[in-house]
Amino acid sequence: MKKNYFLLAFLLILSARGFAQVGINNPNPSATLDVIGDVLIQDKLYLENPGGDLNVTNSKLLVIKDNDTQISKYDIEMSSYGPLNYIKFLFRDVSEFGLRDGFNTKISAEKYTIAVHGYYLLIHADQTTNVSFRSQANNSNRYMEGHRYYAYIQDGEWWIKGFVQNSRSYRFWPMNTDIYMDVTIYKNDFISKRWDNTIDVNMGKNTTKTVATPEGF
Repeated sequence: MKKNYFLLAFLLILSARGFAQVGINNPNPSATLDVIGDVLIQDKLYLENPGGDLNVTNSKLLVIKDNDTQISKYDIEMSSYGPLNYIKFLFRDVSEFGLRDGFNTKISAEKYTIAVHGYYLLIHADQTTNVSFRSQANNSNRYMEGHRYYAYIQDGEWWIKGFVQNSRSYRFWPMNTDIYMDVTIYKNDFISKRWDNTIDVNMGKNTTKTVATPEGF
């Protein structure tokens, strides 16, 4: 019974119009992949885009759990999390020095990996994009330091920082900002490989450098 339910869900996910049809033990396939016989998957199966047309007993997917003896319904749209999540953090009325001390997301580093993939700032007072940065040295506008918006691990949880090194946000004078940060969150067992080591490259005053490929890549 378990194999029958699993095969049914698998075939419904693959069915689509407008693509070549392939039959296994079936000379007249009626779906993108039409299999007559057992389907054996030795390891994990990931469904990246089940879509809205998969409807078996009013569910998105049938999942086997409890020591492979119970079949339950799983609705992806109702799930509190997925293997890949996108979240926008909004930090309102941030000091002119930025989010330097860090923000604890409370997300476990053991279970998840976080990456900041985008950000932008608005002047808090009037919500305009007219934001500039000046060096803290004598309030000079001659220098602009590097932007630093990133996630990092502290005490087993993911933290976020966002600021411009050695600089303050300005309009006509130092002003607070609203910082928007786009964050991608992966489940660690969804990622095939995590690289936790630091790659240290000595440029030796050169403009280019060739280094070995990281192990496993």
